[in-house]
Amino acid sequence: MATKIVVEPVFEADFKDCSYGFRPKRNANQALKAINEEVNKGCLWVIDADIKEYFCSINHEKLMLLVKQRISDRRILKLISKWLKAGVMENGKIQESIVGSPQGGVISPLLSNIYLHYFDYLWGKKYSHLGRLIRYADDFVVICKGWENAKFSMRAIKEIMRKLELKLHPDKTRFIDLWNSKEGFDFLGFHHRWKKGKTKNWKKFWDLYQYPSQKAMKKMRQNIKQVFQSRATLLLDVKDLIEIINPKIVGMRNYYNLRFSYHELCKIDWYIKKKFTIWHNRKRQKSHRHCRIEKVCEIIYKQGLKRLAVAEC
Repeated sequence: MATKIVVEPVFEADFKDCSYGFRPKRNANQALKAINEEVNKGCLWVIDADIKEYFCSINHEKLMLLVKQRISDRRILKLISKWLKAGVMENGKIQESIVGSPQGGVISPLLSNIYLHYFDYLWGKKYSHLGRLIRYADDFVVICKGWENAKFSMRAIKEIMRKLELKLHPDKTRFIDLWNSKEGFDFLGFHHRWKKGKTKNWKKFWDLYQYPSQKAMKKMRQNIKQVFQSRATLLLDVKDLIEIINPKIVGMRNYYNLRFSYHELCKIDWYIKKKFTIWHNRKRQKSHRHCRIEKVCEIIYKQGLKRLAVAEC
């Protein structure tokens, strides 16, 4: 961490605006906003890409060459090189690291951004006219004006990845035509789809709808389910259980509460109500799991349970 604190500002001076992952004062919500702005300009062709086994595929020599462009202190360079080659212990045996960055290490996200900065730099210098690159760690999208631009963008991406000795995931990399497509694409936990909406005055308009993806919905339900999984929760008072679950609700709300997320978040609120009702009935040894749900909802919201959806469902 001490090394990261010293080294990070040096590279931050060079990092491009298209990169949002694992950087100070930059986050996923800013990347989502950039996608929204670009699509609403009329750029409706999207390349949704994912780098196959990225953290395990980083070439050490090329990474160190990129690091040396900004760092000249031999002690720091030697330290980073040793981290890369430290290896992994599995079943009591050490396996040498020939390629890849140590996952879980404090400095690993910075090293991964340094390696892909070459991609950001080349795109900005040679290919920015084809489309806008928005990258979050090893996941990225390129938003283009038309099919021709998208086609040439894919060729450019593959060429840059070849230079970095990386490969695109064949199942997770695809073209999306937002104008004609009925499926949209998932990125950063949100599903993005170009849809026709209506104002309060029933005027029609087109907009990019961003709401939690099915995978994100499943993850949120699992996050709530874990709280109620242990039988030890039956010993808790309702207020104590609410104090445990409220930080989770606030955390999910802070990330997922975008303009078109309301209806999806209402589903999670309803799931929380059901879980509390089941817990309440088990605690009082009621035979019917979902009975008195309205009464339970009244109790938990009086005791201060937070809502994911901002307005009442």
